[in-house]
Amino acid sequence: MTLWPLPAGLRRSTLRVAVLSCGLSAGAALGGPVAVGAVYPVPAAVPVAAVPPVQAAAPPRVTVGLPGAGTLTVTFALRDFLLNRDAPNVLTLHTPWGAQRGTLSGTPHPDPERRAYYARLTPLRWPLAAPAGTRAGRYPARVEGQLFSCAVRAGTCSARSVSVPVTLSVRPDGRVQSLGVRVDDPALRQGSLRLRP
Repeated sequence: MTLWPLPAGLRRSTLRVAVLSCGLSAGAALGGPVAVGAVYPVPAAVPVAAVPPVQAAAPPRVTVGLPGAGTLTVTFALRDFLLNRDAPNVLTLHTPWGAQRGTLSGTPHPDPERRAYYARLTPLRWPLAAPAGTRAGRYPARVEGQLFSCAVRAGTCSARSVSVPVTLSVRPDGRVQSLGVRVDDPALRQGSLRLRP
């Protein structure tokens, strides 16, 4: 076993350290060669308790999945028309990436003679998400379907086929911009949906 003399300015306390498998020990940090079983002095200016423990760095968080989705919302503002609750009022959103169907629902009419119709319709919402890797730009889409409506004043009922072109905007970050479509009396008379400004 080899002993080194105590350097000047160091406290006369000692720390016995073990030699690592690679042949290095804490004694190497104090200078000089390393010997098995050597006793090294501890510097007075560096208390052992003040040395922070070594912690492994946390791995970075990675978000996996498609970019956040926008929303296409269809709202209804009908006054002179009622939609039949018993009929299959279905609208479909067709995009370059697939189709989504939605069945209309809402609150029944309070008038007992009109209970077969909706008093208010619940907005129809579809998520808009482009596949990963989609380039930014404008993409054609459409909302179409069949609405079974009755004109209150005229007392006539008919199934109206509706189809409206929609332009979807994909941003540079991959998100699809939200869009609104509204169905009101003039739009229903014309048999088409009108884009909400």
